[in-house]
Amino acid sequence: MKITVVGSGTAGLLSALVAKNKLPKAEVIIIADPDTKVIGVGEGTVASFCQMLESNAGIDIDDLIAKVKPIVKYGLRLNFGKKDFHYAFETVYDFQYDNKGLPQGFYFDGGVWGQSNHSMNMLNKTNAHAGRVTGAFHIDNKLFLSYLTKLCNERGIDIITDKIESIQREGDNITSLNEKYVSDYFIDCSGFKPLLSKAKFHSYDNILLNDKALFFRTKTTDTLKPYTQATTMNCGWLWRIDHSTGFTGNGYVYSSKYITDDEALTEVQNKLKIKIQDSRVIPFKTGRLEKHWIGNVITIGNSDGFIEPLESTSIMAILKTSKDVFDIIRYGDKKGDFIDRYNKFVNTYYDNTRDFVFLHFCFNDRLDTPYWKDCKKLALDITRDSIAYKFIEYYLINGVQLKYLAQLCSDENAYQIEGYWNILRGLIPTDTDRKKWRALYNIGIHI
Repeated sequence: MKITVVGSGTAGLLSALVAKNKLPKAEVIIIADPDTKVIGVGEGTVASFCQMLESNAGIDIDDLIAKVKPIVKYGLRLNFGKKDFHYAFETVYDFQYDNKGLPQGFYFDGGVWGQSNHSMNMLNKTNAHAGRVTGAFHIDNKLFLSYLTKLCNERGIDIITDKIESIQREGDNITSLNEKYVSDYFIDCSGFKPLLSKAKFHSYDNILLNDKALFFRTKTTDTLKPYTQATTMNCGWLWRIDHSTGFTGNGYVYSSKYITDDEALTEVQNKLKIKIQDSRVIPFKTGRLEKHWIGNVITIGNSDGFIEPLESTSIMAILKTSKDVFDIIRYGDKKGDFIDRYNKFVNTYYDNTRDFVFLHFCFNDRLDTPYWKDCKKLALDITRDSIAYKFIEYYLINGVQLKYLAQLCSDENAYQIEGYWNILRGLIPTDTDRKKWRALYNIGIHI
């Protein structure tokens, strides 16, 4: 079997490594476009990152730590809502101490810091280099790509520098690229404009307003923060991700409908009280393809779907979808319906992730600019049969208590119950707040 991956960014390299790990006898090659530039903004990851790298791609985490030098990430500090709060990577709400009559969720009221070990570590630990304590890292993208490239070479994955000039097809299948690259499967990891897929694009811009990121680096002059910081701005939010290599990655994620690039730069400089010498604007589109596997063509990464930078969804989606794809290829599809099932699953996976990320915006009361007013209005567009709506409805009526919604935990819901509770508890901390939002969105009135 031969598998050809088009694209040598994070998605392409990880997909090739997952393919080789799942199908060790397969011939795997990567075609790298010489004109493609690495964005290299620095990455935040989710709590399942280490486990997924190990099990899906066969990567030794201790080796990665030694060579890429990430720092540990205990969670997010969100300057959103009525007050700052922590989204810590730790299961706490259903945990019960022996001396308490009810699980912890009954005792939390609002985004109180220090409710868990990880939250305390976010407050107290500095210069915390990576370990296995959370499974999440801040990782320098350029070092990570260099490391993944070296692994590909060591595992016999050829990386060929070439530009795709022509695509030969028979029906839904690609027969060759440039009339010379023949393969059983073609994995399209070519970026926001997929080269190989014929699928239609399903946009999320009706609910996720942001479409640009102003990226810049600053020198890390204070202690390293073991969390990703997200701060409310006039027309979006600002990230801060510290790295052990002496720089901090920053980005203002905003909507071009509400602010120009120059205005965004001015706002950031005024906010941070600095003069930014070197920055660049990275445009993006939010959404997903309507089909992710057509014939022998499979899209993974930004060519497949993109939410937005908040909550570090990209690498998680790459590792999840690539694992599923190569498991299907590995085990076979005797009934002949796995491709259809996969396409439906990935649609739901992206849609649920979109709704989870949108929660951060529609309940953020910190600013009352036109952008944030429109975000709150858009909350009404969350479909009533979605997982997000079920969580919102339950929380606004009951607060954070027990895992009564266990049926909403599945592979399609990447952030699970704890993720939703962390965000909702932080943004809507008290019963008074819950009553206000229930009335505003007419939630739970029928119960």
